[in-house]
Amino acid sequence: MKILAVAMQKGGVGKSTLSKSLSVEAAKAGLNTMLIDMDAQQSSSQWASRRESQLPLVKFSTEIELPKILEQAEAAGCDLVIIDTPPARSTEAPAAVEACDLVIVPCSPDIEAYEQLPRTARLARTTGKPAVAVLTLAQPNSLSEPEIARQVFETVSIQMAPTVIHRFKAHKEASREGLSAAEIEPDSKAAAEIRDLWKWIAAQSQL
Repeated sequence: MKILAVAMQKGGVGKSTLSKSLSVEAAKAGLNTMLIDMDAQQSSSQWASRRESQLPLVKFSTEIELPKILEQAEAAGCDLVIIDTPPARSTEAPAAVEACDLVIVPCSPDIEAYEQLPRTARLARTTGKPAVAVLTLAQPNSLSEPEIARQVFETVSIQMAPTVIHRFKAHKEASREGLSAAEIEPDSKAAAEIRDLWKWIAAQSQL
């Protein structure tokens, strides 16, 4: 069983959107997938309550409950667990990072996110976990944002995923329906980006 932690100290960078979207792609690929929501706002859990599909399985967890839920997931034959963590300084994010095989760090192209990036990078390093950064909420057709992000990620020694997730309305519209962009608009650019990112992460994680 592989465990991915989606973590970033800054809020509003698309952690939950990325967690939900990747878990849907994993389930579509035939993997027995669980999405663990560790954010007190429970946006992933609320999203799951709006879904007609029972896949992926979404479960809320506290830091204390996490080890037991992961044990149950492995015993149930889960192939993949994705953990959606809360922003800011919390005990949940370190617990998720300690338990995971790979840290996915969503980062929007703004100074506030870049200023918080070193905290998450340091958390991954101190736990000895590999980390990859994903530029999220980028403006469509912007050439400067990915290049600036690449330079920022290099300064904190985090590999940048080759796929950029742009700011498309499909993500918000899908969330209202308890869906992902790939489910509500399968032929959209938003869906294509998520599919490409999932394929790359799956290859990195040997899934």
